Amino acid sequence: MKAIRLLFLVLLGVSVACQQEEEPQNHVEGQDLTLNWKTASPKEVFGASENGFNIPKEALEQALKLPEVSTVLFILEVENKQLQVRVAGANPNGDITKGTLATPVSLQKVMNKLVAEKSKRFETTALSKSVAPHILQPDKAADFISGWQQKWKNNTLIDAIGYSDERIRYFSMPVAVIEHMLQSEEKGVNLVWGVNPKGKFTTVFLPELDTKKHLLTKGKFIYDESVPCPQMCPI
Repeated sequence: MKAIRLLFLVLLGVSVACQQEEEPQNHVEGQDLTLNWKTASPKEVFGASENGFNIPKEALEQALKLPEVSTVLFILEVENKQLQVRVAGANPNGDITKGTLATPVSLQKVMNKLVAEKSKRFETTALSKSVAPHILQPDKAADFISGWQQKWKNNTLIDAIGYSDERIRYFSMPVAVIEHMLQSEEKGVNLVWGVNPKGKFTTVFLPELDTKKHLLTKGKFIYDESVPCPQMCPI
């Protein structure tokens, strides 16, 4: 009887230990990284005005695997005084995926090509009503990015990155728009920063340069109108 009781206690201890090991270890760490962003110096963590991120298709696909996923979040974090963006899926139940970190890159060449091709126009009449409002015309995208660079130069980023003294924690994009991004033959999408007509920090999703160094070829789009939290927070 004592042997059975001892065996039960051993198994119970192993079970508790396993549960502790299986509990996501990055949850508290992720919260810390988000808090780091809230107090970080914008000029320091952004690094340079041309810095951005490359998001591979796999990261977007992973975010969409969450059951009943409705939005994809682009979460701002800071680790070792460097900004990072975590791409995660979220659903109306408040569930969120662990997320995948985007790759930090310099996008100066992409931005220069955008300026050279900004007179081009996207035809959006064939797009669905859920996707069309998120298409940003090249000239507007160039203006957004130029606005960001100007605020960088003037060291006025702090006024752009929040609402009512609360910093933007993440941007969200509807699943329909992410699915449209994934229809492209590109390996990923570039995320750069812009300033919208309200003078606020926003995302600008640019295509990748092709093998001939073209940017806005057929079937490629620029996306914006992601929703900042605050002001609207789906989770």
